Amino acid sequence: MQAKREPARKEFMLPDMDSTFRVFAAHWRTVDPDWKYPLHKHPLFEVNLVLSGTQEMKVNGHAYKQGPGDLILLNPGDNHESSVVCNDEMTYYCLHFDVDERSFRELLIRNSHCFHEAGSELAVAIKPALDKLMALTSEESVVRVESRMNILSALFELFAGLSGTLSELNRGAAGARKSAAASQIAAMLERTVESAAERGEKEDEVETIKLIADSVGYSMSSVNRMFTQVYGVSPRQYLSSLMLKKAKLLLMNPEATVESISARLGYHNIAHFSRQFKRWTGESPSSFRSRFHD
Repeated sequence: MQAKREPARKEFMLPDMDSTFRVFAAHWRTVDPDWKYPLHKHPLFEVNLVLSGTQEMKVNGHAYKQGPGDLILLNPGDNHESSVVCNDEMTYYCLHFDVDERSFRELLIRNSHCFHEAGSELAVAIKPALDKLMALTSEESVVRVESRMNILSALFELFAGLSGTLSELNRGAAGARKSAAASQIAAMLERTVESAAERGEKEDEVETIKLIADSVGYSMSSVNRMFTQVYGVSPRQYLSSLMLKKAKLLLMNPEATVESISARLGYHNIAHFSRQFKRWTGESPSSFRSRFHD
């Protein structure tokens, strides 16, 4: 006779979580008094912290002078350039990252202040995590498993500090309607990818976004503009990131063939899927899979 499970008097559970983040070119560097970095932009978030000396960073045409402890928090697409001032060498720490957690992306994009002085709420909140990351930035950390786990721990601490502080700094109802609509659109895009994977069909990206725009009562241009303002990426880019995430999860299952995964994602030509995956990641599906299943 099967034992009957008695209901708990009190129960608390963590929410299910499925989030991806990527970190690029994290480094600290000492540069000469005549050092300059030309005007550029990239599709990533960036934390830039001055450790010694003085840096002038121009962000979207506005100049900010950074001394030790001052940091700049950039959003994707921000135009920026840097140079050393005060005729002395300068040391800085720089970290580029991307995240697909919708609420966190929204907080980052909504933040309208890129410059945070040493001693400011945000600078103080994330400095311990940055100190840990700087201490772990070495060639040895790349190869040692425990060091890599410590890096991941420090990164989550950094993201927690950023999200918690930005939530307080940007508290208010401004943009609430736009945010709610963008969140609804994102949820619909996520359901579309899951539904397509269950059916083994690949949805046309433009048609998918058009149907979603019609269902929420906005034009395509309004949906693209509103979504990008809230999350920093277009609906089409977000849809591609969801497809890549789904492909990676399926490839981590050793029992599924690349051909069956290709078919499940709606790529009935495996060569087409392989080319698309390589455009997304720079490596083939088989190469990605080999890193998890030797």
